[in-house]
Formats: sequence, C-alpha cells, structure tokens
Amino acid sequence: MKRKLFILLFFLITISKIGFSQEFWTIGPMLHINLGGEKKRFSFAIEGSYWNLNHFFYGVDGGIEFEKNRIRIYSEMQTGFGLAGLALGPLLEINTFQGKAHLGMQSSVWANYFVGVDYRRRLVDKTKYNCFGLYVKVPMAKNKSGSGSDSFEGGSHHSYHDWD
Repeated sequence: MKRKLFILLFFLITISKIGFSQEFWTIGPMLHINLGGEKKRFSFAIEGSYWNLNHFFYGVDGGIEFEKNRIRIYSEMQTGFGLAGLALGPLLEINTFQGKAHLGMQSSVWANYFVGVDYRRRLVDKTKYNCFGLYVKVPMAKNKSGSGSDSFEGGSHHSYHDWD
C-alpha cells in the first residue's frame, strides 16, 4: 500500500511540473468554518493565486471573503510543491455591522491537487480564529511562446496579425 501511495505521489508531482509551464495562475471558490470570536460562522471566498515553479516554488495569493457582518480582503506569500504548502500574509477585516475595519495577519497550511483542504490561523484585533476550509482551484497555465513574449493562449504565437 505504501509503495502504491509513493508511486501515485511521485506521478502527481511529476505531472504538476510537466503539465504546466514554469508559471501559472489558479482561481476558485473557498468555503470555511471560522471558530473564534463570538461563535462559529461560515464564510465564502474567491481566491486567485500566482505560482512560479522555476527553481524554488513560490507564489502569492489574494482573495475576498464574505462572512455574516464581515468582509475580509487578504493576500499571502506562499510556498509548496503542488500537494501541500504554507502561506502567510496580511488581511483587512471590515465589520459591516459596526462600520469598523481592522488589520490582521493570517497563516495557512493546505493540502490539495486543485481540490483541497486548508487550515487558517487568523489574528484580527486581538481575536484569534481557527478556520477550516475546502476549496477548488482551476489552473490557467502561462505558456512561453517562441518569440520571447508571454501568452496565456495555447498553440504557437505568430508575429503577424490581421486586424481587418
């Protein structure tokens, strides 16, 4: 069983390196249960990520999250290798009920292959939150064309364009 799991893990890591170019984007929805503060609450977010896989795998993500009486805008620097990783960054939490905004920090640990789970630890206005989530990410590979310019389109890049 362990051997089969190792082979599957090796295959998925290999595919993640070969299947995409050296840079790619992902975007998708996230659903979290947030524990801490007044009581447990559910939230929904849309998050986008940029990944650079050239030498050291790194990326940056950003998102907007909606919870009852709260909106969070966040960004994190992240590192990982496709199946697991971690991230850390600032967030702005807007309390729509009280009309107040607070800066905070959040860290994340995640495991995925486009469908994943994550655990976030947030600190906002001296309140600590433990957040458990599920998400789906749709990849968009950034292809390198032969002419030296970058393109998100598949196929070959031609320098001649007929605009008529």
